[in-house]
Amino acid sequence: MGKIGQWLKRRSRMMWALTVLMWAIAAALLPVGAVELSDGSTMFISPPRLVSFVTTENVTNRKNATYYVTVNLLPEAGEALKTLKVSLIEGRFTRLDYHTDEIEVFAGEQGDRQRDYAVDFAEYDEDSQTLTVQLATAADPGQHLTFALKPVRNPTRAGVYLFEVNAAPAGENPVFQRAGTGRLNIFEDPFVGLRVRLRE
Repeated sequence: MGKIGQWLKRRSRMMWALTVLMWAIAAALLPVGAVELSDGSTMFISPPRLVSFVTTENVTNRKNATYYVTVNLLPEAGEALKTLKVSLIEGRFTRLDYHTDEIEVFAGEQGDRQRDYAVDFAEYDEDSQTLTVQLATAADPGQHLTFALKPVRNPTRAGVYLFEVNAAPAGENPVFQRAGTGRLNIFEDPFVGLRVRLRE
């Protein structure tokens, strides 16, 4: 029984080593690109994650605000980021427009600007309150990417505004995946009442 037990133990170790080797070979042979579905569409293996969504002006009606939307392109994303969508999903405002020709995109974060990325096109859909920004050259995984958005003006009413952020890789039929939800707190202009009283 002793010899049989030793043989079984050696066989178990050999099977375990063979299993590990097979997994290593399979991992090495897997493609590095994005996941491609049966219909030809592509998606991230690990979608980008929203890092921050901030504004330079948090007072109602301000016209010089910039919204900085930063996403983390994970090293294991599997594909470069090509398009970002930002949708207003909650807030006391019926129309939030953007200066689409003034949008800037760069690697890094606000205050740590690195490589610039040219914008291929940007468009805003009023019905869905969605801003779509597509890069001329897709941004590679393994970095933070910041979109500097220029609203025509801040909302006219104070309150909490929520924005859903979705990203898509390059390809003929990319799939948008959720990166996160941004939150802006917009406050009433403290000088509005003072200006009214002065006019009276």
